[in-house]
Amino acid sequence: MSDTPEQVAGWYYAQGDPPGTQRYWDGTQWQGGPQMVPEAGQQGGYGAVQVRHKAPNGKRFVAFLIDALIIVGIYILALMLGSISEVLALVGLLAALVFQLYNQIYLQGTTGQTIGKKQQGITLLTDQSSQPVGAGMALARLLLIMIFAIPCYLDHWWILVDEDNRRLSDKVLKFHVYTA
Repeated sequence: MSDTPEQVAGWYYAQGDPPGTQRYWDGTQWQGGPQMVPEAGQQGGYGAVQVRHKAPNGKRFVAFLIDALIIVGIYILALMLGSISEVLALVGLLAALVFQLYNQIYLQGTTGQTIGKKQQGITLLTDQSSQPVGAGMALARLLLIMIFAIPCYLDHWWILVDEDNRRLSDKVLKFHVYTA
């Protein structure tokens, strides 16, 4: 593989490495050493490389809609409860906030999947380790999504023009959404 910026980040065979191995290309340079690739029909063990495929934009959009509709449903419930009591409205709004934090930070950080992503069979992983991003980085991603959404939802539209189909926030944090 040449050192050209056009090559998409991912796991590839590197010239000069032993046969049956791959290493991670971050888009500009090789990272780490060669890893054994399991043969067809074998399960990967420790250090085995799992080839991942980028999640299609359609699946990402549907996952976003599922997550958004759950939140909207909780907010509608909170508004209906608000007609009964202000305290019930507050409880409903707190429930929406707690669910959002649980779904976007805890679930996505620990498993790589929100409820919507799980339903669509896609997952958020770090580029370098192909592991879930962790709760702290999931929070950083959520904050960047909100910041980049201020100018005309830039973060949401970015995946349509990016060659890797990534949000601007995912490029900054070096994350990628793959099929699970």
